[in-house]
Amino acid sequence: MKAVIYTNRREDRILEFRRDFPEIDWTIVWSPGDLEAAVGDASLVIFSNRICTPEVGAALRRGAGDALKWVHSHSAGIERISTMGIPQGVPLTYSAGAKAPVCAEHAMMLLLALSRRIWELRAAQARHHWARREMNFTIRSLESETLVIVGLGGIGREIARKAKAFDMRVVGVSRAGIAGGDIDAVVPRERLAEALAQADAVIIATESDPTSRRMMNAAAFAAMKPTSYLINISRGEIVDQEALTHALETGRIAGAAMDVADPEPLDPGSPLWDLENVIISPHVSAAGNNVSYRRLKELFAGELARFRAGEPFAHRFDPDAAAKRAAVVAAKG
Repeated sequence: MKAVIYTNRREDRILEFRRDFPEIDWTIVWSPGDLEAAVGDASLVIFSNRICTPEVGAALRRGAGDALKWVHSHSAGIERISTMGIPQGVPLTYSAGAKAPVCAEHAMMLLLALSRRIWELRAAQARHHWARREMNFTIRSLESETLVIVGLGGIGREIARKAKAFDMRVVGVSRAGIAGGDIDAVVPRERLAEALAQADAVIIATESDPTSRRMMNAAAFAAMKPTSYLINISRGEIVDQEALTHALETGRIAGAAMDVADPEPLDPGSPLWDLENVIISPHVSAAGNNVSYRRLKELFAGELARFRAGEPFAHRFDPDAAAKRAAVVAAKG
């Protein structure tokens, strides 16, 4: 069985699949042209969602032969790979939940950095100033505060679990999620403003699709408390950065932490870089966890076993279901 890995990073851990699955004939490619040349006799192609573009999809379609039976994403997000144009009839699987714990950990770190006003601590340290008196009145605790999590997939639910360790009240905004366990209440997406009005902090963990792009806009920020924080670890296009900048500059919200931007990297000229109540994190929420790779490997091994046995995949993307969900949300709002 021949498999092709398409990547643009020589340090990409997915390259360790060559060592961990030696029974597969692996080919590594670094460009759309190389992909087109290599994929003709491949049964499987593995991508990272973040580097999938229409150009990559076109190269895949031109080069793929009848042998291609499976496309796999080693990312949880699939908004790019699912729309780049996979050959018709070829199933797409994705790595749901593999990186959820470390992404949730990063989100909670950003929330703590905001609530404990880490930028003021660093500024005082730079001045060699023991700022206990001033900071006693600005630092906030998370206990009993309301956290609104937009998106209750694997990452959103893991954030909820960790937030409960801080005794927070957790409200989810979801198209299909239900309350229970670590989630105290769920609000449908069309009532987003109602949820935002309750929030002491908002964490964006939803997928990017036509219904979520720019959902955090001027109207959303107007619904938030002036003491609330925004954290985005999902996709940059979900937040209107111009509206966010205005909300921060005018005190409409208290602060923001962004692990993602639109476009990436964040424009060096963006005013967000210079706002003291903004934390910029360069899309690293999934980094630094060796256990994540183990989960990626285990998930792929399970799908590989099902592929060889002719059984249905456990984590297969269903484009028809996705289109129906988007249509329902669009009709409601």
